[in-house]
Amino acid sequence: MEEETKVVKKVGPAKQPKLRTIDVEIAQKLNTGSSQTKSSALFKLRSVVKNEKLTEIQLLKIWKGLFLSLYNTDKPIVQEEFSKNISKLTTYFKDYKDSLTFIKCFFVILQKHWDYIDKYRIDKFYSLVRKMLNSSFQLLKKKNPQHEVDSKEEEARLNLNEQIYSGLVKIFKSTVLNTSPDSITNTNGILLHFADVYLEELFKVTQGHMEPINLTKILLPFVNFLTKSEDDVSCKRIKERIFDRLLTTYSPFDKKDAYYLPKVGVSSSTPDIFPTDYEMFSKLFFKCASSKDTLEQNRKTLYGLKNQFKRAQAALEELEELADNIVLDENGDIVENPNVNPEDLEGDDSDDDEEFDVDQMDSEDSGEGEFDDEIDADDADELDEELEELEEEEEEEEEEEEEEEVPPPKNFKSKPSPTLKNKQQSPAKTAPLTKKQSPAKPTQATKKQQPTKPAPLSKKQQSPVKVTSPKVTKKPTRK
Repeated sequence: MEEETKVVKKVGPAKQPKLRTIDVEIAQKLNTGSSQTKSSALFKLRSVVKNEKLTEIQLLKIWKGLFLSLYNTDKPIVQEEFSKNISKLTTYFKDYKDSLTFIKCFFVILQKHWDYIDKYRIDKFYSLVRKMLNSSFQLLKKKNPQHEVDSKEEEARLNLNEQIYSGLVKIFKSTVLNTSPDSITNTNGILLHFADVYLEELFKVTQGHMEPINLTKILLPFVNFLTKSEDDVSCKRIKERIFDRLLTTYSPFDKKDAYYLPKVGVSSSTPDIFPTDYEMFSKLFFKCASSKDTLEQNRKTLYGLKNQFKRAQAALEELEELADNIVLDENGDIVENPNVNPEDLEGDDSDDDEEFDVDQMDSEDSGEGEFDDEIDADDADELDEELEELEEEEEEEEEEEEEEEVPPPKNFKSKPSPTLKNKQQSPAKTAPLTKKQSPAKPTQATKKQQPTKPAPLSKKQQSPVKVTSPKVTKKPTRK
């Protein structure tokens, strides 16, 4: 009998289960249906953000869990509270670079999954975009000191603020306001809402207390989009909700844009004004419009904005001159300034007629083909002289053309009737004479029989007829 061989299996150490990282654990808990589990996961995420440093990949996984958690959250009050708690995480990071990475991951995940959002869930994600944008601007307010600091500390704070501004500009330019054809999303829904709430949330945080250079810097992504984008709808929305509002709602000209909604139940004595450098924006739009890299279809919009901001700068200078001449007494009433001569305040009447009307800017500014930034008085005189020379040359050319149209000579006997208007009735050429029909010498009888001017024809005689050659008198022959 053959011996049975026994197979002995080697028993090794048991495989240990893979340890889940903190980002995967939080993302899975956030995606559960229990509200208590979601709240505990969000509380744990808050402590992790404060104490640990997370990479960009880990933050992307966490944002995937937050997106799905909000997607499955019902009831408006619960949704608003959950969105508010998510947006507050931006300010809990120790380093501002981690906060910027957290904001970038939010827009990346939102653009990637935007197509899966239906019309019933779109409002809560619009609300999340507004709150995340507000918390992004909170980073700028957080770095402002609450007490007096030394020159070195002030310089360090300014450098830090400049880095935060530059970081936000790069994030917006590479995600929401990305003009490259290889962008993540093919829709412009995020961008349209982003442009609607951008200045509103910026004013809520800063209350207009920011440097003009910083305002220009934070709006550079929108200028870049207007220069290189082929999306006409998005460009129009950016022009109306960003730059037109700088000239109306958030300007000292006491104007409101067409899409302004009054705040219900909120009364403020101070107007909403941004410290806008209109001259800088005018030069910036002119430089972008005249660039070779600018799309041809966007030049008209850029030149129109350049003219609008240039007129706004002129109107602002007039307001500043008026403000310098105002003096208040002890009671706060306006009195005349004794240091100002009233004759100096009297200007030309022509200047009073030209007022800065923001409502008619779009209709007046075509903006196309305007490549001169400023025209001086000397340049205007030269243009007038050139126009006069052109007019004189045209008049001389007309006179020369009239002189060229000389009437036919008197000895030309065949002349068409002046009343014939048909162009086809051109006078026929005289037939060549033979030797026998040589013209006779002019006698007294022939001299009297010179052709006279034809009388005007009647209506019946104005039918198209052929013009015959003139009759030739034969020389009398001798018998």
